[in-house]
This record gives sequence, C-alpha cells and structure tokens, in this order.
Amino acid sequence: MESLSRRNHPLRDVLDKELQQRTFPPVTAPCRLCHFMLTVTPASRTLEFQLMQQLALQLGSQLAENAQDITLPLYGQWLRWERHGEFSSYTFIRQGAEQPWFDDPLDFLPARDWFSEIPGQIFRIVQLTVVASEQELIAYDVASLFNAENCISSQLAAGKARIWTDFQKHAEGAGRMLLVNAGLSAGALGRLVQQLFDLGNYRKLSLLGWPVSRQSLHKLNQLEQELAQLTQRIEQEPHNDEQLLKEIIQLAAATERLIAENNSRLQATAAYYQLTLDRLKALEEIAIDDLLSLQDFTARRLTPAFRTSESVQMRQNTLSGRLGRSTELLRTRINLKLEQQNQQLLLSMEQKAKLQLKLQQMVEGFSFVAISYYAVQLGDKLLAATSYWLTDLNLAFWQSLSVPIIVLTVAILLSWLGRRAKKQH
Repeated sequence: MESLSRRNHPLRDVLDKELQQRTFPPVTAPCRLCHFMLTVTPASRTLEFQLMQQLALQLGSQLAENAQDITLPLYGQWLRWERHGEFSSYTFIRQGAEQPWFDDPLDFLPARDWFSEIPGQIFRIVQLTVVASEQELIAYDVASLFNAENCISSQLAAGKARIWTDFQKHAEGAGRMLLVNAGLSAGALGRLVQQLFDLGNYRKLSLLGWPVSRQSLHKLNQLEQELAQLTQRIEQEPHNDEQLLKEIIQLAAATERLIAENNSRLQATAAYYQLTLDRLKALEEIAIDDLLSLQDFTARRLTPAFRTSESVQMRQNTLSGRLGRSTELLRTRINLKLEQQNQQLLLSMEQKAKLQLKLQQMVEGFSFVAISYYAVQLGDKLLAATSYWLTDLNLAFWQSLSVPIIVLTVAILLSWLGRRAKKQH
C-alpha cells in the first residue's frame, strides 16, 4: 500500500472529501426545522469560517480547513451549516412537532442575537414542519396556515410524501412548509428536506437577475436606438467617417460596460434556474387535482423572470455583434479612402520625380557646357604658358585644335561617370 500511496493523484483525497460533503443528516418525523439563508461576500468568508470553527471546538467537534459543511449538536437540537458559492445556510433541527407548528424563527436560536456576529445578509428564512402521517392533520386546519391564493400542495418522492407551502413570508417573518412523511426512511426524508430547501434557495437566487434585467432593458433600448441612428448616418454621411467611428466606439464602450456590469449576474441566474429545475425533477412530484404544484408555480412565476434575463443577455450579445460589424464597415471605408489617397500621393510623387529627372538632365547639360568652358579656358592657359617657353609654337593652331579635343574628352568622361554611377546604384 505504501508503494501505491506514493502514486496517488494530488487531488484524490480532496475530491473524495468533496463528494462526501453537503450530505444532509437523517431526519425522523415528527420534527421542526428552521432554515436561515445568508448571502456572504468573499471578504467575509474568513470571519464566517473562523466563527464556525470556534463554535465547533466549543461543542467538541473539529471543522477542517477545506470543509464546506458540518452538523453540530446545539442545546437539545442540531445545527446544520453549509457553505455555498455566494451564500451560507444555517438549518436548526428540533425533534417533535408541538403546536404551533410555525412560530417566531428566533426561538430556534441559542440566543436571539446569535446572528449578530455572523457576517452576511438574511436572504431567506423558512420553517419546515414534518409530521409522521396525515392522521395528525385531521384535527388541524391546514388551509389556514397558508395563503389560499398561492397555496401549493403535491405529492413528492413518488407519492411517499406530501407538501404544503405558498413560497411567501408570513407574519412571523419566515416562509412555511408542511411535509407529511408517508413511508420514507430517515435518510430519504433527510435528502428530501435538503432538496426542498435547495429548491427554495436556488429559486430565489435565480430571481436576483430579474431587477438587473429590468434596469438593463431601458439602457439596451437606448443603445439600440442610438445604433440605429448611427447606422443611418453611416449610409447618409460618407464624408464624415472619422466622427462616426468615434461615436460608434463610444457606443461600443457603453455596451461593453453594461455587459460587464450585469453579465455575471445573468449567468448566475441561468445556472440557478437550471439547478432549480434539477431539484424539481429530483423531487419526483405528482400533482394533485385542482391544486397548484411546485412545477406549476415555477412555470408561472420563475420561468418568465428567467426568460427576461435570458432575453437581455441575448440582446446584449446581439448589440455587441452589430456594433462590431458597424465598426468594421466604417474602418473598411476609411481604409479604402486612405488607399485612394495613397495612390494619389504616389501618382503625385511619380510626377514630381519625372520633373526632377528632367531638371536633373537639364542641369547635367548645363554642367557639361560649364565644365567644357572651364576646361577650354584651362587649355588656353596651358598653351599660353607653353608658348612662353616654346617661341616657335603656333599658338593659334593649337588653341583651335584643343577646343574639340577638350570638349570631346569632357563628354566621354561625363558619360563614363554617369554610367558608372547608375551601375553602382
């Protein structure tokens, strides 16, 4: 085994522990549960974990550094703590179901100010009463516990349980759920309770995208209208491309800022909505005639809100794509204009080069005349100096003979130098 343990994947034990986490403890009916859900910022996670570690040590338990949940005995009841991505849940489990079934949720706490030191904001509180059979409901008016207009009742776990709820806050400041166990084991009942709590948590978290979507819709309408106007101007103002490009870049920046502000929330909404559907499917719900079911409630209330968020996300991406195409169109037109300007510039430069060449040729012709003139004068001076020493020299003859010779020599020399310079170039 030691030789095999040395070959363990570094994440083997970590992933094994992760698979065992967030397993709700077995629940025996009758009992009452109170579920507190708090949204927690990343900056507060360390303080929250330290407080739970201290509580675990006081109660004789140990909370590991990478633990995501723990179940602790707490003054005659149980405390179930779970840490999730952006929220944490505290579930108090108390055996027995004495009436009233739904009372002040603070009565479950060890002290009424118990949450004062724990970081986070209260996002959801729900009380769940579990009874062993429907016989216990005969002498109790169940309908009076819930809002008649929104009362939900259906069979769960393939008919082995039945639930009543209305998904709204009551006078005691918490939601209510009543569950009747009709044959589930303690472990199966615990899993069902966890699924019900998760269903409510994810359902409400998915609704966080709805106010963000409503705020984004107004901005989207304005941005889309501005883009339509800019697109029309692109067609009507072909000579104002630089200003149009500047305005469309500003519009694209505003769109990207809007996407950055709400995209993470909208993506989380989609994820929570899918988790809600997964929990609904896991409940194995069976609808009861003439009664609103969990599936019906989700389809009527949650799905439209999710569709709004989904529509906003699609419109944002579409707007971003349209802005990108409009920007490319303008840049293409500007590039074509620049190419035309460059062609005109090259043509102008070519004409100037030809003119300079002609001027250079003219200058070269003048240079030949000037060099020949000075060469002839130099030859005359040389012959005059020679005649001083040679008195018999026919000066006029040699002067007349030197002129064509010197001119021809200068022409040949300049022609050779020109060919050599061109060859080296």
